[in-house]
Amino acid sequence: MPGNDPVVTGIAILLGIAFGPAVLVGLLVRLPRLVRWAAARRRRPPPPRPAGPPLERLVADLRRLDAQRRGPLPPTRVRRLALLAAYDDVLLDVCRAVGVEDPPLRAHVEAGGVQGALDAERDLARLRTEAEIEATGVRIEPPGHAA
Repeated sequence: MPGNDPVVTGIAILLGIAFGPAVLVGLLVRLPRLVRWAAARRRRPPPPRPAGPPLERLVADLRRLDAQRRGPLPPTRVRRLALLAAYDDVLLDVCRAVGVEDPPLRAHVEAGGVQGALDAERDLARLRTEAEIEATGVRIEPPGHAA
């Protein structure tokens, strides 16, 4: 009968006996890695990380700069400009973090840069931007602060 060749059958049995244990041990050694790989493929990807610093840190920076801005004025014009420019940058970062789409201050910062930080129009835009931030529920003045 064709297909019932005793030589081929004998070779297959010999190969099974010779290599079977090695193949079985190799599969058992790789099984935990295979299970971890399959589990990792089934897991959801991690949620996206926020683009900027946490809101708490931004608000703390904003409050610190606001206290410096409202306190005694820095002695030189350069320091006043730097303080206001830093305050404006953090104010815009807070706007981005809380979802204020187009704060009034952004156009003034882009147009005037650091040099325009002392302009009266920019000061008004700063106040309007602060009001929009506070409308989202973020208080610029720390709780318990006497106004």
